[in-house]
Formats: sequence, C-alpha cells, structure tokens
Amino acid sequence: MPSPRLPHAALAGAALLLGSAAPLRAQTAPFGGKTAGHEKLDGFLPLHLDGRTGKVLLELPGDSTRALLLTTLATGLGSNPVGLDRGADGVNQLVRFDRNGERVLAVFENWRYRSTDTANRDHQRTVAEAFPPSTVAALPLVATEGGRLLVDATDFLVRDWMDVPRTLERTGQGSYAVARERSGINRALTRNFPRNTEIDLTLTFAAGGRPGPIVERIAPDGRAITLRQHVSLVALPDGGYRPRALDPRVGYFGIRFHDFAQPIQRPLEQGWASRHRLVRGPDGRIANPIVYYVDPGIPEPVKTATMQGVKWWEDAFAQAGLAGGFRVEWLPAGADPMDARYNVVQWENRNERGWSIGGSLGDPRTGEILKAMARMDSHRARTDYNLYAGLMGADAAAADTAFVLARVRQVSAHEVGHTLGLGHNYIASTYERGSLMDYPPPRVRLDGRGEIDISQAYDVGPGEYDVWAIRWGYGTFPAATEADSLRAIVADGLRRGWLYLGDGDARPDYASDPRVNLWDDAASASEFWRHQTGVRRVAMSRFGERVIRPGDPIALLHERFAPVYFMHRFAMNSLAKTVGGMEYANALRGDGQQVTRAVPAARQREALTLLLEGLQPQVLAIPDTVLTLLGPGAEQVTPSVELFRSRTRPAFDELGAARTLAQMTVDALLQRDRAARLVQQQLRDGALPGLETVIDRLLEATQPDDLTPAAAPRPATARPA
Repeated sequence: MPSPRLPHAALAGAALLLGSAAPLRAQTAPFGGKTAGHEKLDGFLPLHLDGRTGKVLLELPGDSTRALLLTTLATGLGSNPVGLDRGADGVNQLVRFDRNGERVLAVFENWRYRSTDTANRDHQRTVAEAFPPSTVAALPLVATEGGRLLVDATDFLVRDWMDVPRTLERTGQGSYAVARERSGINRALTRNFPRNTEIDLTLTFAAGGRPGPIVERIAPDGRAITLRQHVSLVALPDGGYRPRALDPRVGYFGIRFHDFAQPIQRPLEQGWASRHRLVRGPDGRIANPIVYYVDPGIPEPVKTATMQGVKWWEDAFAQAGLAGGFRVEWLPAGADPMDARYNVVQWENRNERGWSIGGSLGDPRTGEILKAMARMDSHRARTDYNLYAGLMGADAAAADTAFVLARVRQVSAHEVGHTLGLGHNYIASTYERGSLMDYPPPRVRLDGRGEIDISQAYDVGPGEYDVWAIRWGYGTFPAATEADSLRAIVADGLRRGWLYLGDGDARPDYASDPRVNLWDDAASASEFWRHQTGVRRVAMSRFGERVIRPGDPIALLHERFAPVYFMHRFAMNSLAKTVGGMEYANALRGDGQQVTRAVPAARQREALTLLLEGLQPQVLAIPDTVLTLLGPGAEQVTPSVELFRSRTRPAFDELGAARTLAQMTVDALLQRDRAARLVQQQLRDGALPGLETVIDRLLEATQPDDLTPAAAPRPATARPA
C-alpha cells in the first residue's frame, strides 16, 4: 500500500458542510452546463459538488459501472454498551451502477451464492438467476456526454449507512431518525484519488421522544446527536489475487459462500481466508509490503508502546520467511483515517471501559483485505493498573508503568493480528504463550519467598503459532505447488503441537475442552488455579490503603479490590471444563489427530476437588481489615460496572460478594450440558465421575460441619439407568 501525503485538512471540531465550502474556481462546465457552479473533484469516480444546494453529482464512465462500496463510522457516540464506535466498519458490498432509462440503479451484487466454474457461463447464469441481488437506490440521470453519465447521487450517498436508529432503539436509547436539514456532505474530508473516491457525511439524528439515559448523559443535548459517516467507492482489484481456502486447523477469518460448481462429493459451502495481497517481485523480494499506520493522536507513553507492539508483526513476517512484507509507520499529517488507502491503528475513547477491536473491509468476491482498522480502547490501561495496584501497591514506581505498557504492546499486536485475518486462538497458552491471538492474563506467580512476582507479566514478540499462521496465510507459492506447500506447513505445525481452537470452543457455557480458555496462562487448569489462588491469598492478606496513592479517595479501594477478589475466576472456568470434559481437535482425515478424548478420571476428580475448595469460607470470606475500609461513595469515583453490587447499602455487601463467587462455581459445575455429559461419560466408562458424584461432593463441601445427616437430610440423587 502506498504512503500518500495528503493536503492538510482540519480534522477536529464540527464537520464542514457543503454549504460552507470555499469559493469555487472558474471552470468550463461539462455535461451541457449541468455542472455550472459546482466544484469538481477528479479521481476514480469524479464528483461535482453544489455548495448552494448541497447536491452531489457523481460521474460514471458508462452505462454499467462496478465498484466496491465500503463504509465506516468516522466519529462515535462514545459508549461501549451502545456501540457506534469511531472507526467501526459498516457496509462492505460490490455495487453496480446500471442505467435504466432516465435513472441509474445502484445494485448490490449477491456473492453469497456462486459458481466458480468460469468455463461454464450457463451454469453461472443459473446460480445468478436463483438468488436475488439488492437494488438499493435509483439515481436520477442528469446528463450524458461521450458515453459518460452524470447522476444525482445525493440521496444515495447522504444516508444512514450504519443503521444508527436501530442500534439506539435496541439498546434502549430512544427512537431517532435522520434530520435531513441538519445533514449533508462534509467537504473537508471528501476527496478523490485515482482508485478511490472518499465521501464524508455529517448526519444528525433527532429523537422522536425522550432520549435514553446513556445518550442524554453523553451528548450536550440528547435530542440531537451528530455523527460522521464515511463512504469509500473503490476500484475493483485486478485478478492477480489468488484466494486461499480456509483450513480449520489454522485460525483465519474468511468469507463463506455456496459454490454450486462443487462436485456432489464435496461440501457445497466453501470458505476463503481473509488476507491482504502479498506479491514477490522478480528479485524474490516483497513487491507490495502491507503498511499499517498508527494514529499519532494516541497519548504518550502509550503511543510509543502501541507502535512497538504493532511492529511485532514485522518480526513475525520476517521469521515466516517474508521479510519486508509488513511495515508500520505513523499516520501522515492531514491524512483521514477513514481513507480506504490506509490500514489504521487508532485510539478509542469511550465514556466507560470497553473492548479493543480489530476489523477489516475487503472484496466480497475473494476475501482480499483492502482496509484494516484496529481500535484500541483507552480505558484498558487503567484496568490493568487497577490489578497492578491491587497486587503490588500504588506507591509511585517505574514498575507500574512498565506493567501497563507491556500490556499495551501485547493488545496492540493482538488487535492488528485480527486485522491481518487471524482469529482468537485460546489453546495457545498450553504451549507456553504460543500466540498473540490468545487472551493472556499477566503472568503473576509467588516466588520462593512467598512474594508476588510480576517480572514475566507479559510476553514480548510473536509466538510460534503466529509465525506459523503467517507462513500459511501469507506465504507466496507457485500456483502448481501451492496446495502441497500449504499441506506441508500444516503438517509441520501439528508435529510441533501448534494447535488452534477459538471462540466457539472457549466462550459457550457448555464448552468442554479445559485447554481452551480466555485469560489462562499455564499448561493445565490445575496448575493455573494454584498460581492464581496462591497470589490471591497473599494479595488479599495485604490489601489496604497501600493500593491507592496519598490523597486519593478511600472509595477507590472498591475498584481495586474487585480484580483481586475475583482473580481466580478464569482458573475456575478452566477447572469446570475439566469436569465432564472432552478434549478435541479440528481434524482432517489423514492428519493423524485424535478427534475427541475424554479428560482422564484422575484429572476430573482433581479439578472437582480444587473447585470445591474454592467454596470454603476461608476462600469466600473478606478480611475485616478490608471490610472496614470499604465505605460508601464508590460510585462517585468509579463506574458502576467496575463495582460489587450491594443489597446492604450504604454498607459493603460482603455476603453478596461471597454469594457471587460461590454462584460462579455452582453454576459452572451444574451447567446443563455439562451435567448431561457427566451422565453420558459414566455410562460409557464407570471410572469417570458422573453427575451423582458431582452433586454428592458439592453437598458435602457446602454442608455445615455441625449438622448431621439426620438433622439435615441430603436429597436423593438419581442414578443413571
């Protein structure tokens, strides 16, 4: 991707509508004078802007023109619960402009159903005629000249591409609609280039009734919120990109479609990996490096740490044999982050803590990534500091900044990994920090003296899986040998133990593989539990005023205590998956992987014992030295999402906190799919614990010692038939 230098444009403040554009230069009006008084922006699809009426005339080269239409939300609402983030991606379609009499129809082509048999045009026709496209607009034809068409694209372009009212209504923020008289083209960021036409819109949404509480709190006047949306019309890529079929053993996002050209012996649904294009020149070097741009609006020292983290992918490409294939630069002055020519890493400010997100837009025909966008949440560094302070204390020290910046590097690299096409890989923690695409908690251990050790809190650089995945996804091979080369890469990775399992394997309540978890950091669930509970025990015993700085509100202790008290919750999830657990792989025939295996009985019983230890009073209880410090007023300094709920206001609800922690364990153990697996696995193998065993052990662990079975009879449990 080139590194264009654009003319300076004011990016801050309210957007400039077309009516406030600078005086127009004198020009000869083409199209029979229909463009007289308009400002012309030459480029891929020339624009003629009427500063008086606000109309946008679009010039098309012929009776049928195709382009990629990509949309992004250029400015945000600033609310994580609602969404509508700055930089969020929207429409990603191939649009065709077809003349139909005195109108030009804008048609979204349907690439979800196709025939890849290019030699059989009749078969392709049968598929095209079976599934509908979407005709989304009719553009009035204003004039023609030399085969070119001039259309009024105002209503087509100046519209809500992000479906903002539906998002606001779905999240309980009221009923809104676009106020057309307060909306229009933002001339300052509407530009044209040889292969992309960039149109920036300012849209005001007016409430039809009382605005919702979040919008009312964030906007100066919740009855009217103004957002910018950005439309990119991009020339279709040439045919030089070669799609790569998805492989379930390597975690790439991709496009999926029904391919009716597949023989009946093969699946109808096919998938191609989402990737940037990478080409070697005649000298063997990468001819078109993938360039990412970091927004300099990120504050220091986070800005430098972000750049350092993104640069880890330069190392990954080099280690994958693709030196020079990936490069990072600062976003040039005056450049618009929404411009389709830039892959951007930008700062996401919100009213409250939220997610960092990596996304992309591309060609729906092939999966080729054309624009990548990583959005880095500004609050997460503070969340990480809360954990540091809760563990180590808040006295000013270089270690606290180092701890936070190490996390910034890791998450910056992680989100850029998504924009390169890589999905989460939650099994990579079992082979020693194998991937940036895992969710890593800080590595916190007790040293030989019983002190908390954070010296290895976060990893540095790409993992072995990342290098392997980049080699598979971005390696360049002759067409004749590509399939064999990819098979060899996968076989080599499997021999080395570089496995992939993602979100669908880790996040559901019914997930069964204890190796696949968010925020774990050990080869086994029991090892991780022992590390986390040991550190938690020490941190709880030391928790006090030392975790805030002199002059800070004591109420800030609430915010710092929550991550310490719940520190072992992710280890708890790992253990729960072990009980009734089943390990499995994304196997293909002939690759030598065992598809499924039950977790051995000894490991299941150990996991159950450890989980039940977590229900003991000494684990659930909060020391008196902590309780006396947890006074009222926490919600005045901390968002409620960061706090314990209380049924004993204004007092801290210690029983409610214990109830929440205990409920996590009980709910996980008795999750209905897990319970059914326990019944099933014992029927197949009597050595494995069954549901009856789990219930009996749970009752024994939670029954007070001074009650005898006669005084507190235990309910009978049904044995499997």
